Amino acid sequence: MNNQTEAQNNMPEFRSTFNSLVDEDGYLINQEDLNCREITDKCLLVLRTSKDSKKNNKAAKEVFNTKLPDSLSVITGENDSKCFWISPDEFWLLHNSEYKASLLSKSELLPEGISMTDNSAAYGILEFTGLRTDNLLARWMSYDLSDSLKEGKVVSTTFGQAPVIVYRKNKKLLMMIRHSFSHYVVGLLKDSAKRV
Repeated sequence: MNNQTEAQNNMPEFRSTFNSLVDEDGYLINQEDLNCREITDKCLLVLRTSKDSKKNNKAAKEVFNTKLPDSLSVITGENDSKCFWISPDEFWLLHNSEYKASLLSKSELLPEGISMTDNSAAYGILEFTGLRTDNLLARWMSYDLSDSLKEGKVVSTTFGQAPVIVYRKNKKLLMMIRHSFSHYVVGLLKDSAKRV
């Protein structure tokens, strides 16, 4: 067996931890005015930056053609890409998975002190739609979504005891969850959905 065939046979296959929890239509929750489903066609890259904000912004523009967002903000770029502020030295790039190889190849262009890692398999993304979304999440979320989370903002908070990243896109609310917490989070969601 040559190296190329061996590499193809050892390619990792992504399987969501949410798959076994959805109904036949692919929803975790499917009620009137409240829906929740997983978004699966995204890649998540973590950009760790230096203490030099000018250098960081220049690298982001030259390498990824994006601007780094201000604190607690998210910026939408070309092809519906997103750049999230997570902390002063950490930004997350969320992009369509078809661009993953191209983005990863650009990591070699980053200057010293700035690095990028692929975190795509670590997180799942749940999309919530409907007017009862904030009521559903309020029971377990330590952050006031209805008053504080406006369009263009991102927050790192907890849902029950699980750390999550939450942001709004149009009239949808999206929550990024580590796959290791997926069953726990879905248990809380499904329980809460019976009560809203």
